[in-house]
Amino acid sequence: MGKRIKKGTRGEVTQYISRAKAVRKLQLSLPDFRRLCILKGIYPREPNKKKKLGGGSSANKTYYHTKDIQFLSHEPLIAKFREFKIFLRKLKKAVAKKEHAQEERLLAARPVLNVDHLIKERFPTFEDALRDVDDALCMVFLFAQMPQAHKVQNQTVAKCKSLSEEFLQYIVQTRSLEKVFLSIKGIYYRATIRGQPVTWLSPYKFSIRIPSDVDFRVMDTFLLFYTKLLGFINYSLYTSMNLAYPPKIDEVREKNDTGLSALILENSSGALEDAKTAAKSTVPKSRMKAAAVKDAIASIEKTVDATEDDNADVAETTAIADTMPDAPTLDAFPAQMEGGEESVENIEAAKAGENERAKFTKMFEGKWFFLSREVPRYSLEFIILSFGGKVSWEGVGEDALGGGPYGADDARITHHIVDRPKLAHTHLGRHYVQPQWVYDCVNTRKVLPTAPYTIGAVLPPHLSPFGEEGTDASFIPPDPTAPTGDGEENAEDIDEDDDEDD
Repeated sequence: MGKRIKKGTRGEVTQYISRAKAVRKLQLSLPDFRRLCILKGIYPREPNKKKKLGGGSSANKTYYHTKDIQFLSHEPLIAKFREFKIFLRKLKKAVAKKEHAQEERLLAARPVLNVDHLIKERFPTFEDALRDVDDALCMVFLFAQMPQAHKVQNQTVAKCKSLSEEFLQYIVQTRSLEKVFLSIKGIYYRATIRGQPVTWLSPYKFSIRIPSDVDFRVMDTFLLFYTKLLGFINYSLYTSMNLAYPPKIDEVREKNDTGLSALILENSSGALEDAKTAAKSTVPKSRMKAAAVKDAIASIEKTVDATEDDNADVAETTAIADTMPDAPTLDAFPAQMEGGEESVENIEAAKAGENERAKFTKMFEGKWFFLSREVPRYSLEFIILSFGGKVSWEGVGEDALGGGPYGADDARITHHIVDRPKLAHTHLGRHYVQPQWVYDCVNTRKVLPTAPYTIGAVLPPHLSPFGEEGTDASFIPPDPTAPTGDGEENAEDIDEDDDEDD
């Protein structure tokens, strides 16, 4: 007779564990357990036989994989959570006893939660990080426009704003923007970064009412991870372009709210030279002079040696060339013999695609835009700069505070973007269009005629450039200004009716 197997020791029952048991096993509170699962990327699972796991009870319970809980038990953040609890207990005690010196000492030694190792753990390669950056961008762009409140700290809003502007500046420099769509939720953008499509949602610049039924503790946990992830991505993108990160900020422009122009991009080599110059300034002058003399002597000796070696090499090469026969010449084979006609067609198609892409990214070059104060300035500024255009905007008040680099009377302006039924004064030689013209130009990948978008005109439908799931990612909506052919069909029907009446 075999050994009797105890119930609940084998099978699917052992693969899952309830949330209550997981919390007791890890010796954490429920909020800390939730934070740990969010940071580590552990989510609840739905077992096939939920009633059997509950011992015959059909009560609603949350289950996790047992291996996931075992994986969490080795996380160093658990010790950091316990240190933070101890810190709070000591701080409350010091505040209650009015021990201000002890309170200041505790605040100075406050434990800091570091999630750098989680970024490398969850995203081994940079492509993996780009593939999952969509949610991070949506969250960061949302909090960048949040008002300051007791649930949202000012430091969090400022950090999200700087990260979002740095990311947009990279898109502008690389001309990576592909699609834009205006929806009820906000403005959808899509850019291609290192061959990976990245889509994010940016809310409109309206006043946001903070809802009372949202648990901001959960959102803060997500935001902690997302800001760290986006910071690493921005650093990698900027260093790949040989730019210093983080970019410097012009305080005057930032105070006037000038948008992306407040960021000052510098070459990373220039930043290193500035650091070396600052380091040399701390060295005494006598040592600097002695070092300069030694460097000059060494450079002269190297130059002399290199010149002698070069002359010797040239002489030796000339002697060898005189004794050698004429070098054979290689025959040039046509490209068809390498891969056939198909390879030639593929090469030509690739070249045509590159030319089309280059023409698309330079769509607004040579065009000067001016934005009225009622249009979405931040979005239009980002799009126009991404395609090589020049942009300015209207300031506030008589002094035009926060205005753009040039005024509305500049003769170089070619397009004036307004969203009003009429204007009191217009300039000759300038196109007055509504904001939808810019977005439709991006989606159709060409500069559209401005006649259907003039002031007071009934705009054509704004079509989504995003195709359905599973379709080709290069979907381009039809031209909204092109004739649909309905008018011709109606005219033919009318002609036929007239012939019948006759």
